[in-house]
Amino acid sequence: MVGLRHITLLLAVMICLNSAAQNYIGMQKDALIRLMNETKPAFKLDKNAINRSYNYIKFVDKTTEQTILFFLSEKNYCTYVRWISDYSNLNDIISELNKKYKKKDEKTWYYSDSGQDYVITLEENEWFFTVSIRKK
Repeated sequence: MVGLRHITLLLAVMICLNSAAQNYIGMQKDALIRLMNETKPAFKLDKNAINRSYNYIKFVDKTTEQTILFFLSEKNYCTYVRWISDYSNLNDIISELNKKYKKKDEKTWYYSDSGQDYVITLEENEWFFTVSIRKK
């Protein structure tokens, strides 16, 4: 059973990373929800996430211990993405980031899409790490 759990975890991380090249910034809230449901079915919309200071939607994958937050503008367009993960996924995620994006330094990558530059940063915390994606 342990082998099956590792395979499931690896597949979930790969699915997540394969669609990480998808540029969510600029997408409308309803389109983000549809896209997440289609491309990342392991991530479930957390409708209990309410924050009076920030407008965002939250998706959680409890199996791989990952959360994706899409921060939204007043008109519900994505402006920023935070992907929070357990350290068990760190090596796989760094490897995928290195393959998909141009590396600036140990914790920073970048890419361009439709003439807009984006920066991806990795922040290591005590119990988890965060990958942030935003316009440069």
